Amino acid sequence: MYLHELKLWNFRKYGIIGDVFETAEPGLKVQFKQGVNVLVGENDSGKTTIVDAIRYVLRTQSLEYIQVEDKDFHQDDSGHRKIEMKIECIFKGFSDLEAGHFLEWIGLETEEDGKNEYILKVWLYARIRDNFIYQYVRAGIDAEGNYIEGDARDLLRVVYLKPLRDALTEMTHGNKSRLSQILKSHSVFKKIKNAEGNEEKHELEKQYKKLKDNIDSYFKETDQQAGKIITKTINNLLHGKFLLENDTRKAVVSLTGSELIDILKQLDLILEKNKSGLGTLNLLFIAAELLLFEEANNGLKLTLIEELEAHLHPQYQLRLIDFINTNKKYGQFILTTHSTILASKIDLESLIVCNKNHVFPMGKDFTNLASADYKFLERFLDATKANLFFARGVIIVEGDAENLLIPTIADIIERPLHKYGVSIVNVGGTAYKRYANIFIRKEKPSFDVNVAIISDLDIPSLEHKPDIATNETDLRNLRISRKNEQKKLWDNARPVEIFLPEQWTLEYEIASSKLYKYLCQAIALAKREKANSGFEADETVYEEVKSEINEKYTTEILLNKQEIYDIFKSIYKNNVSKAVVAQYFAAIMIRERDAGMNIKDMISSDLYLKYIIDAISYVTEPIITESSNPE
Repeated sequence: MYLHELKLWNFRKYGIIGDVFETAEPGLKVQFKQGVNVLVGENDSGKTTIVDAIRYVLRTQSLEYIQVEDKDFHQDDSGHRKIEMKIECIFKGFSDLEAGHFLEWIGLETEEDGKNEYILKVWLYARIRDNFIYQYVRAGIDAEGNYIEGDARDLLRVVYLKPLRDALTEMTHGNKSRLSQILKSHSVFKKIKNAEGNEEKHELEKQYKKLKDNIDSYFKETDQQAGKIITKTINNLLHGKFLLENDTRKAVVSLTGSELIDILKQLDLILEKNKSGLGTLNLLFIAAELLLFEEANNGLKLTLIEELEAHLHPQYQLRLIDFINTNKKYGQFILTTHSTILASKIDLESLIVCNKNHVFPMGKDFTNLASADYKFLERFLDATKANLFFARGVIIVEGDAENLLIPTIADIIERPLHKYGVSIVNVGGTAYKRYANIFIRKEKPSFDVNVAIISDLDIPSLEHKPDIATNETDLRNLRISRKNEQKKLWDNARPVEIFLPEQWTLEYEIASSKLYKYLCQAIALAKREKANSGFEADETVYEEVKSEINEKYTTEILLNKQEIYDIFKSIYKNNVSKAVVAQYFAAIMIRERDAGMNIKDMISSDLYLKYIIDAISYVTEPIITESSNPE
């Protein structure tokens, strides 16, 4: 059996769909798959709310006290706190043996293929009345259901590892030791009854009694052991100074506890003699918790882990997720993570993206991704690209130059991408469609994450390929036609939009823009670096190159297309590295801005850079620009 679906009505950030609670649709539905499910998303996107909802209904193996609180009830936009809430868990995948434990509550459901499948619904309902919270848990297939308690209730308990878990405390001896609870539940420590029906002493209890007798004997006043002096001294003080006359009681030093649970509470789980680090302790904690599922054949096997990466080195993270993925006997896992490393290594179909008030499973039933897209993304969705799952806005670019320059341009126009939670994904080619399709859903709702694709138009100038058109007018019409074709492909692709240049590539647009002198300076610096491995551009070098370029080019903008192409050609022909040129170009723009040059207005008013400004605007907030046509 496994948790198939979770539904929430008025629980925390999720309200209801409808006006009347009794007939309303849940504010959130989450479908889970067997095996691994990973919840990703930015902070406060709902990951913990989903995990907590499951805990509230099913309870945990650690027997922690869980009680619905006032703030668990949804508060609407007007600040009104609702007085009713409901959380429902739906289970499927029962074996006949598992179904037998829930006969009073389980039902049958006909699937699309005509087969009947066991289904169990368990829900928690809570209501605020007279400033007191009333709650109950029921199960069944009709609206009323029946209370579910006893063994059936215990078979639904989950393993839960909270975020920032204190693995040291959990695995250390004491009355609250989680290790002792885990061990007590293991079959190794199950008591065996004799022929008379009485429980026999466990072998560990027998061994412990021998140890206890030896230690107790060491401190007895009557025995010939060194420890007797301690007991004798204490009793002399008690009878000579503290106790009343005729009080015959005597103190003894003794190893306390003889019951199995007392023994287990004295155990620690350690990996090395010296104190282990947090990461190692966390791995020990997880390994101990999985002991509960090592042999279990009945009931729910569900592990909830918040922030799987907590205290774990990236290599441990990868080892752990690989183990969870490949060992099905440990059942179902629902994990949360902020780790781009984990997000890039999990099967895309196992990811559930939490975004605003919705969740977006990444399985084939929900996305526009083709099977080939899934295979491609499994190979190429690395940690630098997986940050798109945690972003409030995404810019997809084709190369290193855009990846380096766009954040700088955004800073200059006072739209720093980090301020708006925007991630740049460099796909290193024209595979942007595969990444963009992650955000396009088969059905509503749509992602509330604006995705901007910045792509080249890839129609070269006449100076490069004179055979593509006979004159500039024909070339302009060809480019307009190509832009319209590309934009039409994304007409119904909400929230994805594509942004294209007026002419060719980003570098060609910059060469055509008011920033062309800065590009020339950057190319000159890149050439010097290429010619001299020990080259370092200091203040003198920057000023020297700036002076040379200003002497060569005296106009604000180049109108000669051949000059534009000649500047661009050294980049296009790979005479210098695009990435190195981009680095210098970004540095020059920042230097000029800091020196008092109004770079912001130069960028914002330039027609050839408008598509970059529009893309940044789309993923941040609207920007009013005044474009001028240099022609």
